Amino acid sequence: MAPPEHRTPGVTQPRSVTLKDVARAAGVGKSTVSNVLNGSGRVGDAARARVLETIDQLGYRPNHGARSLRSRRTMQLAYFMPLNQLEPTNLIMMQFMQSLLRASARQHYRVLAVAQDADPLNDIRALAAGRIVDGVVLSDLQPEDPRTELLAELGLPFACFGRVRPGLPQAWADVDNVTAEAEAVRHVAERGYTRPAYIGYASRTYWDAEREAGFLAGLARCGIPGDGAGLLRVQHDASARAEILSFLSSARPDAVLTGSDMIAIIVYGAAAELGLRVGRDLAVVGFDGTAGTALLHPQLTSVVIPVDEIAGRVVGRALRQIERGHDDDPGETVATWLREGASAPPRS
Repeated sequence: MAPPEHRTPGVTQPRSVTLKDVARAAGVGKSTVSNVLNGSGRVGDAARARVLETIDQLGYRPNHGARSLRSRRTMQLAYFMPLNQLEPTNLIMMQFMQSLLRASARQHYRVLAVAQDADPLNDIRALAAGRIVDGVVLSDLQPEDPRTELLAELGLPFACFGRVRPGLPQAWADVDNVTAEAEAVRHVAERGYTRPAYIGYASRTYWDAEREAGFLAGLARCGIPGDGAGLLRVQHDASARAEILSFLSSARPDAVLTGSDMIAIIVYGAAAELGLRVGRDLAVVGFDGTAGTALLHPQLTSVVIPVDEIAGRVVGRALRQIERGHDDDPGETVATWLREGASAPPRS
């Protein structure tokens, strides 16, 4: 016989908060609370906010074991991380990983990070066969990405930070790189800079190509001929400093727009080596809006990718598929904005 539950004489044991308690306190039905917790169903913004606030106030903690048994779900999402995302210089993807963890936790999901090797398809097959996760999150997508092809074939729900080819489920969120970079060009042109240059990566990724295209489109809209003071495509961060030093010396731009904040950081160092003061002799504009650039002096003007919002939408799209099946909705473009620092002030 099991020993009796220990109770301290004269002390009333606290009762666990139930889903019914949350529903009553929030003035909604139990199904609405369940939909908020599971990221499913149609719940208005006001009702959702009220339920979440009530959950925090009452300290409600759902029984994940019971939920998993009832739904046959693992309450886990897998996130495939290409090895370059593990490099400390990959500021934007480290920030996305943090945002993904927070967005998943809000929906009571855990994230299983999978360090992707040369052939991630075997890992995907193993996850699907073992029912280890309910869905997959991807980023760093390539044209005709084999990971999305296999996930669609296996019927395993997935959502992406980055675009998916036509013909597959369009469960993705991304930014408009062309428009964002063109707006950055307009920003410096309106402040009196007449010889802007662009430094980006010499990669085959669509976002690098689009940011360069946005620079050229921005020049054309501002009436600046050709490619302005010029274009430089660097292979990788390790060799970029010498290339940027040579480029700044020969091209002599008055403003440099970059394809990433990491390149902008290298431009700061190269400018100092040449005796150029950023914000006075040379304007610099980044792309990503990562938190680490707040340590730069002067603070970097940068196109901000709203990774928190993107992560929330990606998790939401994955959970909708888990809950309802096939997702026919189009992909979602999230607006960027330009965070102004002192690196590109108006010219006197």
